[in-house]
Amino acid sequence: MSHFGITAIRWNADRTEVESCMVHAIAKDGETFVLTDGKSMPFSNVASLIVSGDNVWVMEQSGADTYDKRCAVQVRGQHEYLFTEDNSLFDLPEF
Repeated sequence: MSHFGITAIRWNADRTEVESCMVHAIAKDGETFVLTDGKSMPFSNVASLIVSGDNVWVMEQSGADTYDKRCAVQVRGQHEYLFTEDNSLFDLPEF
């Protein structure tokens, strides 16, 4: 099981669904967890990560180079769309 964080999203043309996400692997560096360099990933690939058992969280920037883990990202339907219980996914900046 791997762990990933989303730091930004890109909306579809209608601004109704997430089209893609900036996804970072979460790595452990001693006692600290760090985000690796991010890469743009279509929402369907993020959904596949979650369905296959990986953990994906919304990461909220809390400082110049620091992030706090927010809510877990979940999948609805047959990989139809991403959501979070607290809607924090939609509070992320766009890239």
